[in-house]
Amino acid sequence: MVLKSDSEYEAVPDDTRRSLLRHMLVARGVDQEARQLQKQGALDLWLSCQGQEAAQVGSALAVGPAPTVFPSYREHAVALLRGVAPDELVAQWAGRTFCGWDPRRLRFFPYTLVLAAQTLHGVGYSIGQRLQGLEDFVVVYIGDGATSEGDMSEAMNLAAVESASVLFVCQNNGWAISKPTDEQMRTSLAERARGFGIESVRIPGQDPETVFAACSRAAAHIRTERAPYLVEIRVARIHGHSTSDPHEVYRSPDDIAQARAADPVSAYAARLSELGLVDGGWLDGVDAQVRELRERLMKEYA
Repeated sequence: MVLKSDSEYEAVPDDTRRSLLRHMLVARGVDQEARQLQKQGALDLWLSCQGQEAAQVGSALAVGPAPTVFPSYREHAVALLRGVAPDELVAQWAGRTFCGWDPRRLRFFPYTLVLAAQTLHGVGYSIGQRLQGLEDFVVVYIGDGATSEGDMSEAMNLAAVESASVLFVCQNNGWAISKPTDEQMRTSLAERARGFGIESVRIPGQDPETVFAACSRAAAHIRTERAPYLVEIRVARIHGHSTSDPHEVYRSPDDIAQARAADPVSAYAARLSELGLVDGGWLDGVDAQVRELRERLMKEYA
């Protein structure tokens, strides 16, 4: 397993920093509105990405628009960044559609609720694209709970053996619903990946710049070596597994408080403000955009 400190990564350009923050703020606003709509009965279920915005936005911006993405079910920040409209994003959770967007046009496939099923889909898609001489870079998003499924091991082995151009991005929030990570595995996922012959790195996920830099290097490795790579990102889960999960039952108040204190959105906004990269006018502009998106969702679904 390769471990790197923040100082080992190249500086992220200022324009990219502002883009990281803007996408994180938009994702947070849409997520908050979706949670409210679920409480009002407009949505059947919602799985929040709050606390994981830095991991999602940083990784999605790093790989760019060309790779095809196979998400799990809470990659809302990635979906929005890829061009999925907020109303399209929540449509499936309201029971209006099986997906909500055009997967091929956006190169962002439908959410997968069957744990780890998308890992084999992604690897197979990459191999199929390569056989046709097409763009074969694929990004597969998974959570730590999904890595305990057999499909994940099969996907990593197949990707390694076939040298598939797949970036596995694991957002390890420490919980598989109510099962803590230390009761799921004895080694990190990054260590397991290397056992299959896949290069890997394990990084903290509170700073989007760290994620961006690590995933940029991973993408370069995949494009140069035509081989898979895995990035394990340690994140905090602010809310329960879903809106139907009373996480206060199995999580201690201190654990929940620590997750909220590690909020990557507020921390990064404060950081860029202190650096003078964004000011009140810039933040107000993004806030106005977010309010407009939330109002559209409310009118459509409330």
